[in-house]
Amino acid sequence: MAGLTRYSGSITDVHGISVGHYTDVENGTGCTVVLSEKPATAGIEVRGAAPGSRETELLHPLAAAQWVNGVALTGGSVFGLDSPGGVIRYLEERGTGLQFGRVRIPLVPAAVVFDLSFINPYVRPTADNGYTAAANAGPQFVRGSVGAGTGCTVGKILGSTRSVKGGIGTASVRLSDGTTVGALIAVNAIGDVVDPVDGEPVAAPVNDAGDGYASTVEVLLKSPPRQRSFFRNTVIGVIATDAKLDKIGATRLAIAAQDGIAVSVRPAHTQSDGDTVFALATGNGKADVSPDALHAAALMATTGAVLDAVLSATSLGGVLAVRDLPGGSKLMERWNG
Repeated sequence: MAGLTRYSGSITDVHGISVGHYTDVENGTGCTVVLSEKPATAGIEVRGAAPGSRETELLHPLAAAQWVNGVALTGGSVFGLDSPGGVIRYLEERGTGLQFGRVRIPLVPAAVVFDLSFINPYVRPTADNGYTAAANAGPQFVRGSVGAGTGCTVGKILGSTRSVKGGIGTASVRLSDGTTVGALIAVNAIGDVVDPVDGEPVAAPVNDAGDGYASTVEVLLKSPPRQRSFFRNTVIGVIATDAKLDKIGATRLAIAAQDGIAVSVRPAHTQSDGDTVFALATGNGKADVSPDALHAAALMATTGAVLDAVLSATSLGGVLAVRDLPGGSKLMERWNG
């Protein structure tokens, strides 16, 4: 059996990008911050029907703001949107942001995952937690059941007891001209995570026998549940590049990253998903990069980050990770091979 599709590396392979986490294992939540050393041109693409976000309108190509200082990804649903305030406070203390008179205003859009049903619904990331995540930001960071991925699960169509642990993952792709594209994705999908090359499931609802996976798509087609919980699932993340892009170019990069989610999560962008991808272009590299090459790299980096998220995850809150499920060791061997 062939090895799983894999692009190694990290979003921090893009020069000037750093990542930091705050993780609350006891309560099953956390937040993650992606910071840009210099202001980065930004875009966004939202495909889920139930997003939760903050400061995203400034990323519209017609909005006056041309750049941001970073992006916050957080658990806690709408309550977790307090945590970006701590990131803003951290950056303001360091003189980072848009100058207004004597004040600098950091620009940090954010998106949430719904993890309130995981362990403790009454503990959510706070502004102080966001500050901690920003203070922890650097080129090296942990993946899996940490940060915004702490409370993530996937394959939830048959209920929480049959779901698999999700997490946060990363990957990067380098083009032939040296341009780098990197992704950081928190995977909390209702659907299955699959290898896009052969369609084989990597993380999906555990089947009735407990020795393999069921298919979310087949469940939806043949015996859909009576009710599907609203706002409980989401894949959110950041796609970054060192290429020089304007806001339209950054927006199209985010669109390409969403295509990566579409081919690695089945189904994606559902009625109860809030799938959101931010794009950051640091401008440290070339200005004449082929858009199609950039978009191909964004698709593959995102795919790699989605797979990395579930294969780096560890069991938590009674939900088993891929590595601890029957057949999980073979999947890990394929991934590492």
